[in-house]
Amino acid sequence: MNILYCGDKPMQKGILLSSMSLIKNVDEPLNIYILTVDYREKGINYKPVDKAFAKYLKEKLNKSDIKVNIFLVDVTRYFVEELPEANMQSRFTACCMLRLFADKTDIKDRVLYLDTDVLCRKDFRDFYYQNMDGIEIAGVSDYYGRWLFGDGYINSGVMLMNMRMIRQNGLLEKCREQCIRKEMFMPDQTAVNTFATRVNLCGRKFNDQRRLHDNTVFQHFTTTFRVFPVIRTVSVKPWEIDKMHNILGLHEYDELLDSYNREHEEYMAVSRIPVFFSINEQYAPYLAVCLKSLAVHVACDERYRIIVMCDNVKNITMIQLRNVIKDYENIDIEFVDIRKKMYEYSESFGQTVTDRQENRLYSGEFTLTIYFRLFIAELFPELNKAVYIDSDTVINDDIAKLYSVDMGDAMFGAVRDTFAGKNTILAHYIENVVGIERNEYVNSGVLLMNLDKIRQAHLADRFLKLMAEYHFDSVAPDQDYINAMCAKEIYFLDKEWNVMPNKGGEYIARPKLIHYNLFDKPWHYSEIPYEEYFWQYAAESGFYPLLIKQRKQYGDNEKKADRENLKKLLARAENIADGDGVKFSDVVGSRFVVDSGFVKDSSDAAKK
Repeated sequence: MNILYCGDKPMQKGILLSSMSLIKNVDEPLNIYILTVDYREKGINYKPVDKAFAKYLKEKLNKSDIKVNIFLVDVTRYFVEELPEANMQSRFTACCMLRLFADKTDIKDRVLYLDTDVLCRKDFRDFYYQNMDGIEIAGVSDYYGRWLFGDGYINSGVMLMNMRMIRQNGLLEKCREQCIRKEMFMPDQTAVNTFATRVNLCGRKFNDQRRLHDNTVFQHFTTTFRVFPVIRTVSVKPWEIDKMHNILGLHEYDELLDSYNREHEEYMAVSRIPVFFSINEQYAPYLAVCLKSLAVHVACDERYRIIVMCDNVKNITMIQLRNVIKDYENIDIEFVDIRKKMYEYSESFGQTVTDRQENRLYSGEFTLTIYFRLFIAELFPELNKAVYIDSDTVINDDIAKLYSVDMGDAMFGAVRDTFAGKNTILAHYIENVVGIERNEYVNSGVLLMNLDKIRQAHLADRFLKLMAEYHFDSVAPDQDYINAMCAKEIYFLDKEWNVMPNKGGEYIARPKLIHYNLFDKPWHYSEIPYEEYFWQYAAESGFYPLLIKQRKQYGDNEKKADRENLKKLLARAENIADGDGVKFSDVVGSRFVVDSGFVKDSSDAAKK
């Protein structure tokens, strides 16, 4: 049997509950189609149903004795082409109109359309297998509409659709055209009733809109009117369990709702968006600012899992960081002793990643934290995808938008490092040492990570092997390794997701994420591009006085040291590029991570 649901991400709970009710009442295989849309314009924000949700739904429903297939169909292109302009601001969400695109699917025969607030009570095969010869749609009279328009006016929340005849007669095309040009109270339902000429009117039990009866097959939780003690409307959705009990007095679904609750909570736990940070004690105040900026932009219908990989961070500091996001119920934060976790993963880590000149940052510092991002895939095997963000950043948009970017089969999503690419010395270094084109070199401070692909490539183990064997001299250790090892495996993100305030760079009017990289730190300098964003969030971070103090104390000697360090960085890059030492470009092939033999010619490299 073919079943059709429509909606955006907030409708996932309804799809889960309604489909669970179906498999309790039939013993035939089901093909469940879910039409969804990704449309965020003109004051409307429709997030598509998650692919992960569709996968989860299939796994859970197939635990029953029924074979269930799930087909997630993105109709965004069709929706935009035939945008229901006249009805975008109606009381009923435009997602309701997605059912009018059912003819764009590959369903060739009949399909049972259900609103996401419909629950199945009994076996519905009599309704599904009714004779549809010469019939476009079978449905039930709308409880209130019949008083205004007659018994023939059907409710579109439960419809058996004969797709062959619907396509033949162009029914849904006519409905979409009507929604484009004419404003209507219930647009899709009115359009269907206007143009459907061959309708089979069925009994109330197949779409019970008012109250539950003994013979109810489908109960549809529509808005109803109450007259006592005052005239009012009542709207209760079946997943609103307290309202089901207290307003409707319904307990007949309690067993189903208990099961739904468990499944929904489990999905919410596994579907949290994982966002990684890596800090030592020194960088905790800057992370606090970033966490605040992340928190104020989260979406209420998303869950976020913040994982802070810590290297010698005090307990009191962790408490302070936790307090930054304590008022956000959909954000969970955890702190991981990453040094301990790293040694558990690889005994060779401590011998390989040591304080050597080639492993240091541009400032001359050595910190293990810069390498932790390379091991996320191995240390968190339960995750398929994640976001990594440096702590010297602020976020100006919902990080879920970055997480949802489709990067295909790429290993990483990252933004081109325009400062490095445009600097003559660094560009020479990139092409001659890292071994890639200057315009393909990315900044590793913001990464969208395909963890499955990274694990398949054994990236962490290969990194350790390369570092132990060759000790490449580099100016940006972790970043250079990622660029060298993963060339051709990187998806280039929109530049708004890693805007770097380097002087002379392009000004981005609406940055989604600002990365105060190199020496351009607003807690050290005034008049840094985009500094207003940092101080806006710093004021609510709990570390504002400390950050102000740091900027005041950052004097001429420190600023002079920064200038000297930048000169040293460029000089070092030039020396490495023109020197005789072994380089990434000597050793690492362009397909290093996906080829089993990843060294170009180890004998020649060793001679160097």
